[in-house]
Amino acid sequence: MAIRRKTLIRRSRVEWTDYNANIYKGCAHNCKYCYARLMTKRFEPNPFDWRDVKMVENAVELARRDIRDLRPGRIMFCSMTDPYQPIEAETRLARKVLEVLLDSPFHVLILTKSLLVTRDYDLIRRRNVEVGFTITSLEDIPFWEPYAPGNTKRIEALKKAHSMGIETFVSIEPWIPEITHPRSIIEKLKDSVDRFIIGSMQYCDVSRSFYIRQLPDLISWLKENKINHYLKKELKSCLPRSSQVLVPVSRELISLAQEPSWALCLRYARNKH
Repeated sequence: MAIRRKTLIRRSRVEWTDYNANIYKGCAHNCKYCYARLMTKRFEPNPFDWRDVKMVENAVELARRDIRDLRPGRIMFCSMTDPYQPIEAETRLARKVLEVLLDSPFHVLILTKSLLVTRDYDLIRRRNVEVGFTITSLEDIPFWEPYAPGNTKRIEALKKAHSMGIETFVSIEPWIPEITHPRSIIEKLKDSVDRFIIGSMQYCDVSRSFYIRQLPDLISWLKENKINHYLKKELKSCLPRSSQVLVPVSRELISLAQEPSWALCLRYARNKH
């Protein structure tokens, strides 16, 4: 099934981009922590099956119009879905839209979990595009990502992009307690990645105190090793604005963090999904 939209490229609230472009509605990957699914479920007046993916049939037409009307900037492709989910194997819609975007002054930031993106590496080998993968662990985590290609396969596709001279980035988000270890991920991938974007999982009710305890050592290591990275605002808010020094942790705050992190995650997954 297909849908039509009035615009494709829209101003984004994601802080590391200017615009977003979503060529599908819904996502077959159906990750349990998915922010987009949670937000859609909350605000969508007519609930629908998130895995019943609908393509934006006029996406190419809209892309051509929008790049004429908007001031050039960074476009996240995509923010509320995965441009290379299984349906893309048949529609090839991502490639068709990219052919328009890459022939423009806009800078395209592809974010995916799919190996299908490798099919378009021939097209992507241009200067105004980066290929990014969401990496949540160095291992596959099917409990959290039941229908998405595993992290191990994503890492292979990431390294292939780097070997072809394509600029790459990794989104370490969500940072799932007891499962996501940003330093280990960065140590393993830093030679194949141009920059890392690090987020949290506070939107899933993971305690802020978890990140308060974890951040100081990570930030010190990132600086010491001159890692090109960006801390998302929600994560950075766990530190004082004036410095990258840990906020003193009170006994009361420590007590809030006593529940094992894995329990927080499991409780969230069971209660919300």
